Amino acid sequence: MTNISLYKSAADVQQKIMLCADPETGEIDTDKLDLIEATFKDRAVAVVAVYKGKGHTIETLKSYLAEIQDQIKREQRNQERLKDYLQACMIMTSTEKIKSDDGLLTATLYRDRDESVELDEGVTFPVSLCADPKPPEPSKTKIKIAILAGEPVAGARIVKRDRLQIK
Repeated sequence: MTNISLYKSAADVQQKIMLCADPETGEIDTDKLDLIEATFKDRAVAVVAVYKGKGHTIETLKSYLAEIQDQIKREQRNQERLKDYLQACMIMTSTEKIKSDDGLLTATLYRDRDESVELDEGVTFPVSLCADPKPPEPSKTKIKIAILAGEPVAGARIVKRDRLQIK
């Protein structure tokens, strides 16, 4: 694979532009300049092509990831159904323990061992029985509006950045 050195090409352009000027007349040799710029442009276009190719690869991987996550969920539901099936059969037969001959596989049913609290839908509970609320998160939109309105906001600032759009 060929290394695309756009940084080197950009630095070459900066250095070679000086060489395109005739030292005596100060005139710029446009043919040399065009060749230098064409070399840079070709490398830059190659970088854009690699960038776009990476985008397609990422989208394909996301698609695979979504399919795999769906498959994992299906397998987890199937596993849970098998557990429920085994538990129902063990309850029906009053079996508390199943063990393979080699002892590697076991299933033990513990009757009425676990406890949990179930809540009815729509019921409101007193604050003393409720979990502490999460602290509110700062809103960047509201902070930006406040800063633009001239309000001092400690710990926040508006930062401008360059943007490169690739199509």
